[in-house]
Amino acid sequence: MLIEAGRENHHLFILRSGRLEVFLRLDTPQPLRVISPGEMLGEMSVIDGGAASAYIRSAGVSEVIAIHERDFWQWLAPLPGLMRKLTRLLTQRFRAVNEQAAESLTRQLQLEHLKKELATAASIQMGMLPALPLFPGHPEIESHAALLPAKMVGGDLYDAFMRDEDCALLAVGDVSGKGMPAALFMMRTLTLLRAHGNARTDPAQLLPLLNALLGENNEADMFVTLYVALLELRTGRLSLLNAGHLPPLLSRRGGPFAEVHGARGVLLGIMPSDRFSLAEIVLEPGDRILFYTDGVTEAENPAQEQFGLARTREALDRMPSAAKMRDLVDGLVQAVAGFAGEAEQSDDITVMGLKYLGA
Repeated sequence: MLIEAGRENHHLFILRSGRLEVFLRLDTPQPLRVISPGEMLGEMSVIDGGAASAYIRSAGVSEVIAIHERDFWQWLAPLPGLMRKLTRLLTQRFRAVNEQAAESLTRQLQLEHLKKELATAASIQMGMLPALPLFPGHPEIESHAALLPAKMVGGDLYDAFMRDEDCALLAVGDVSGKGMPAALFMMRTLTLLRAHGNARTDPAQLLPLLNALLGENNEADMFVTLYVALLELRTGRLSLLNAGHLPPLLSRRGGPFAEVHGARGVLLGIMPSDRFSLAEIVLEPGDRILFYTDGVTEAENPAQEQFGLARTREALDRMPSAAKMRDLVDGLVQAVAGFAGEAEQSDDITVMGLKYLGA
């Protein structure tokens, strides 16, 4: 180490041979610049008497001429030719610093602009989700949902709307990938679901239709897992459609939560297929069903342990059966957050709950 930042330097150095590297911080892998033979260094602290502003160290064996500041001012400073060269050198250094500062400012402005665009995109994305509480004008059901993206924008989705006067549609999905591409595919999925999830579309044909439409012009090979539930409010009949998504958890009249199997199908958007099986169950008053994405079960704590299905069911079973669906959904999200602790959220988390109250 020839010069250390923050410490006084009383010498003007001239590199005769070898290579010197300049660092503003020692923990950076690449030097700010490289000093070649014939260049001077240390002139700033000799001229202004202040502490050095950078670290300068040798990369291998280097030979330098060290001129003490007393000798510099007494013998060299009076020489017009030397001072002219030194002034030119300092001007070049200042110009280089200014250019670097301008580049840094440009990058910072670009970063701020990108952050604003992402914040706007996140606002638009969250604005596409249905308002809470879900189905406020239908006393037959009580429903609530929560979505926590891992980044500013994400690929999880949920939706809830009436197909007709008696049939409610609920959906939860998870797009492959993260960030803006996943967010765009998520919004495309929501748009198509709302356009074709009405009563004009046969429930058995809904997922094959969405699969075909999402596969069109899908050059990025994006895909989405999707679980759709169609509930007849008068009878409690619940039709379940699954496109590669996690099965929901069902609690009968306050009992423990258990997975509901039977509905199967391929991921949407990745391959042409109409292989989707529909399952049906009948809800009784007091029954609860919960849909979620793998951001819940795959959430990790600092020890890289996953929250898992067993903890998910335990967290739900600990809550009173008479609890509001909002409390049930938020309670599960809080249980996941408490388990993860200081670990960074690696995936979007979405939870949607429904309680059937009867006709």
